[in-house]
Amino acid sequence: MSEEIILYDLASKQGKCWSLNTWKTRLYLNFKGIPYKTEWIEYPDLKPTFEKLGIPPNESGFQYTSPTVRLPDGTCIMESRKIADALESKYPNPPLHLDSPYQSRIEAFMPQLFTPIRPVFVPLVPKVFLNPRSQEYYIASREKSMGMTLDQYAQGRDKGFEDAKPFVKQLGEMLKENPGGPFLMGGEPCYADLVVLGWVKMMDGLGWKEKFFACEGGEEIKRLYEAGGKWLERDSY
Repeated sequence: MSEEIILYDLASKQGKCWSLNTWKTRLYLNFKGIPYKTEWIEYPDLKPTFEKLGIPPNESGFQYTSPTVRLPDGTCIMESRKIADALESKYPNPPLHLDSPYQSRIEAFMPQLFTPIRPVFVPLVPKVFLNPRSQEYYIASREKSMGMTLDQYAQGRDKGFEDAKPFVKQLGEMLKENPGGPFLMGGEPCYADLVVLGWVKMMDGLGWKEKFFACEGGEEIKRLYEAGGKWLERDSY
């Protein structure tokens, strides 16, 4: 049995990690220096692949999602926070402070930021990142859940970006609470920082990173992104 963790990551045209959710787990593994290998998976293959591995479906939302990992003992875990919780007990060093107050704050905050900018990134994902099979699956599933076409949804992009600016400002203010910076806790990173990094990395791939950096609060987010650059380097294997 392999001694490496297997990371099931969403395939892309670029052959690189793109999803803000899978980046959370990839960043965790990169930060810890944990041996792993990537198995790229297309959206339509999530359900049959994970059913075959005996993974129970999610209780809400989409039944089967990435990131998912398979540990060296054969245990499979789906969903980024569950993965982090499981790995932290096995690989405690260097610590990522999952018990930090910033963790619960970021978990509550990021959905507030994502909601207005969904018209920014949801329509762009299939165009920029996805291979044809995943494109078809993604577009059909998102249009069904939203009750409109992605082109119609994208018409809310500019308003969504404007509505997101107060939340960008709030995030910048949170990053200034510990003046030593550039991380939320100051000079030491925590898992909450990785959650933010994953979002910025996806915005970078979609060509929107600089727009957010130009907002009030964006300078602090940029400092965090630059400080986390070394953990973003491994993105294709």
